Amino acid sequence: MERNISAFDSDAVLHGGYVYTAIDRWSSRVATARQSAELIRMLLAHFPDAVHITDIGCGDGTFTWEIASTVHPSSIRGVDPAARSIDAARRRSPPGHIAGIVSFETGGIYDIENRHKDSGEPSLAVVRGVLHHLDDPRAAIARLAREFTSVLVLEPNGYNPMMKVIENFSSYHRQHDEKSYWPPTLNRWFSGYGYSVIEQRFFGLVPYFCPTAAAKVLNAVEPLIEPVPVFRQIACGTNLVLYRRAA
Repeated sequence: MERNISAFDSDAVLHGGYVYTAIDRWSSRVATARQSAELIRMLLAHFPDAVHITDIGCGDGTFTWEIASTVHPSSIRGVDPAARSIDAARRRSPPGHIAGIVSFETGGIYDIENRHKDSGEPSLAVVRGVLHHLDDPRAAIARLAREFTSVLVLEPNGYNPMMKVIENFSSYHRQHDEKSYWPPTLNRWFSGYGYSVIEQRFFGLVPYFCPTAAAKVLNAVEPLIEPVPVFRQIACGTNLVLYRRAA
């Protein structure tokens, strides 16, 4: 069990979900919407046919339901070690959802299973904002390598120097054991288990908990910064990577 699970459980009890999904902040709405759009774009580009998805670290289910409603996978299974968050995910079931396509359960990344590994059907793990919370991310990657040939990872961009400032001075980030990894380090960890980078994108200037006025300025300059290679790597807050290894 990770040290921060109690903090996430507390969020689910106090807010009915996670702070960045349950509390209405302009910056959080914009940041999470952009992350979802890019993640879903990458999913659709590389998995155009129906696929079985294991959403590891699904939290309160907000993003699991987004994927289910836009990608229309064969199935999507949300897994999270915070039991209260899984309760919240089940309560978030939207009207008209397709029974049997989406499921939620309590569990952790260190012993995750790909239930479609031997079925011959396409499957992958979505690992959104999980690795930077873990005490042993390399052990988690080792487990992923045992179960999944494709892993879609969304993480804070460790190139960004402001990430280090936020991690050290934000009470939320300290309570939830947040950190960011240098992208070449993350890629090397996956490479050590046979994965190759299929696509990698750096994007987004708006942090989750940024004051609205500052967040709107950052949002306005995103289109100017993101096309510029060096500025993009340093200034953007999100690192999105699709890894794949030989079966």
